[in-house]
Amino acid sequence: MPTSTLFLFGSSTPWLPPPWITTDDRVRGGASQSYLSTLPDNCALFHGHLDTSTLGGAGFASQFSDPKVAGNTTSTVHDDEDGSWDLSSFDGIELEVGNGDEKIYTLMLKDELPAEKREDGREKAGLNWETDFRVGKGQNDEGEKKEGVTKVWVPWGDFRATYRGKEKEDAGSLKTGEVRRIGFMMRSHFGRQDGDFSLELKSVCGKKVHRTESMSELNQKPAVVEASGWLGWISGLCTVS
Repeated sequence: MPTSTLFLFGSSTPWLPPPWITTDDRVRGGASQSYLSTLPDNCALFHGHLDTSTLGGAGFASQFSDPKVAGNTTSTVHDDEDGSWDLSSFDGIELEVGNGDEKIYTLMLKDELPAEKREDGREKAGLNWETDFRVGKGQNDEGEKKEGVTKVWVPWGDFRATYRGKEKEDAGSLKTGEVRRIGFMMRSHFGRQDGDFSLELKSVCGKKVHRTESMSELNQKPAVVEASGWLGWISGLCTVS
């Protein structure tokens, strides 16, 4: 029987090493910063500071997995080539997250990598597949920290294709058999959020939905704002060209 879950990060698969790759708005003169750090029990923390004053209300900060760890569950680095995860037998991605801050985060997938890099060593523009989600602060009624896990279920059809921040309607379908990178982004949504951000990450996995499993149990992704104003701005600002 095919496995119903494949952990890409978390559980028995380490988040680090190698370090995740930083892609912040500093490449366009901004001042935002992001990090992905390890926590006990093989968890991770995506955190940093989103600055919107430098770029007039806009900003982004993101972390991407190293493409050389893709295709395995041990974070082994392939020195000679980039790998990929074959998730074609699964129905989507499930995140398990701990405490958040009620801000809107973006989960990003890449199913292709640019053949060449820019002269400064940065990657050229590529297609992203993304979806937004939001997680609460994990506090009780008295404002005390409350431990817990929120499952965020994202079926493949919920990922939208973007290129340089613009939605790309002719992108075709996500190549679920060739997922090369996983990423997390914090963006301003054109001035709607800024400042410090922090999200505890428990795991990222490919998941197959069983008919006996209630879809209401899986569909726990909180409502988020629609992507709109940030798209035009980020098309000229994003890290790659």
